[in-house]
Amino acid sequence: MRVIVVGRDLEVLGPLIELLAREQFEVVRAENTAGALSHLKNAGTEFLLAEGSLLVEHGLGREVLKRCPLARLVALSSQPGRLDLVDTLAGGAADYFPRRPEYFGAVVRFMVNERERLRRWQRMLRSGRPDPASDGAAA
Repeated sequence: MRVIVVGRDLEVLGPLIELLAREQFEVVRAENTAGALSHLKNAGTEFLLAEGSLLVEHGLGREVLKRCPLARLVALSSQPGRLDLVDTLAGGAADYFPRRPEYFGAVVRFMVNERERLRRWQRMLRSGRPDPASDGAAA
């Protein structure tokens, strides 16, 4: 699944990009909102990681969800705070993490879990059955 990581600070984001690539995510990097929107025009995405202010104040989250309604928006905050958290989640983010290396493992775990959920939804939509993975197993 495709991930667009928005940000200029490759020194900070580089290790996160490497972790995502190890988990078999197709990672595309964009330096800013315009770059992210350009990538969206060429191909959709299942995930977008960006600073919360880009998602909310710059309208990136709204644009991504218009083009890719099932995309998961993940906010990375350089200055995490309660008000920023609330605004970002209200703006459509699926989760919110400090943009620090010690949190990158949690970011990747969240994305792996969401990837599995998206795959399950795709299987259900294709098969027309509630949970084709169970194939008759007891619920």
